[in-house]
Amino acid sequence: MIRVLLVDDEEELVKAFKTKLKGDGMEVSTAHTAEGAMSLLRKRSFDVAVFDIRLPDESGTDLLKMAKIAQPTMEAIMLTGHASIETAIQSMKLGAYDYLKKPCELSELSALIQKGYEKKALSDTNIILKEHVRKLRSYESLLGESEQIREIKRLINLSANSDIPVLILGETGTGKELVAYTIHDLSPRRDKEFVVINASNLQDTMLESELFGYKKGAFTGAEKDKLGLLEIADKGTFFIDELAEMSPPIQAKLLRVLDKGFFRKLGDTKETHVDVRFVCATNVPLDNALKESGFRKDLFYRLNNFMISIPPLRERSDDILLLAVHFLQKYGGRSAKKRLSREAMDTFMAFSWPGNVRELSNVVQRACLLSGVREEIYLSDLPGNLLNGSGEKIQSAEASPGNLLEDLERSHIERMVKIAGGNISKAARLLGISRRRIYAKLKGSSE
Repeated sequence: MIRVLLVDDEEELVKAFKTKLKGDGMEVSTAHTAEGAMSLLRKRSFDVAVFDIRLPDESGTDLLKMAKIAQPTMEAIMLTGHASIETAIQSMKLGAYDYLKKPCELSELSALIQKGYEKKALSDTNIILKEHVRKLRSYESLLGESEQIREIKRLINLSANSDIPVLILGETGTGKELVAYTIHDLSPRRDKEFVVINASNLQDTMLESELFGYKKGAFTGAEKDKLGLLEIADKGTFFIDELAEMSPPIQAKLLRVLDKGFFRKLGDTKETHVDVRFVCATNVPLDNALKESGFRKDLFYRLNNFMISIPPLRERSDDILLLAVHFLQKYGGRSAKKRLSREAMDTFMAFSWPGNVRELSNVVQRACLLSGVREEIYLSDLPGNLLNGSGEKIQSAEASPGNLLEDLERSHIERMVKIAGGNISKAARLLGISRRRIYAKLKGSSE
């Protein structure tokens, strides 16, 4: 049933409209003033509103503005007995669905309300679908069926709708930033900025200016005002990685922002206020940092209220193959249907993964490259440290300099040619590539 709000100061007209619309199966509420309309809008939701342009206490356009704030997805139809193109255009710019000139046919109004309702229903459906897709996208990256991952998702959901600071603990490569972003993406702040800083990458003076900004002339070289990351994150979420690396003076300033929402830029005489939700992370347990590096106790207690601990990959082995399949799909190319051989699966399960999910991603990316067009990933496509059980991390292909991937491919081809006893045709079959490509790569290595 379509829920309609009729607002007009002509009582007889409202009565006629209401009778017609109720006869068409609609639920109709009425008001004769803008104040009365807003009172109803605060109590119940409506699909379509019909506003007269001229009301005793407010104009219809002013009521439209207030109504759109109270119920953004509600459609509005404007009635005017003093029709002008300017009034119509103004109403449409303010979000009205359409307008009618008074007097109008009752059937015409009923038909227009029906169209407005269909638009509103479509908008509501799109909002629901977008929300569903957004949540799927967030959780899609937190892959895993282990008990630990389910608990992390539960804690994310608990914290998402709160502004309580969150502390994320976990080894390097476990996905701390991903958890922080998911908290932001599921929170009411999702449409605002998600700002990230790594405290271990910057010296104190640089970290301070990045966090808080500065005023022109604050120091030599400060030729113009600089906006700090905290201001950029206003109304959004601020993620601080490697929190334990912050010096005590900067910790003190950060604590004041957490407690009061105020800070002072370098060279400024007045304070700046921000509304920021803090999510912090460290790969060093803060109770150890309290003893070893002088981490501030008051900041520790401020952040210690809600913790999410991400286990290393070796402690959730049930998720290893699930993650591997995900990365095979990601790096295998559009037409490829990459899969792990039984031996490769066993090797993945036996390895300790000191670099955690990040290392697993890099290993699969490398294997997809080295396997060429071949669908199955062999042991020969895996790095040596996996095969000998070593805990030594491999270097990320993305982060490595120069032509690392090309060098890896060439060395892999040379190794397979040796395994094939120098038989290029046999090596080509093992690799799933052409003899010509092998000759090209070997020629390149000898130049």
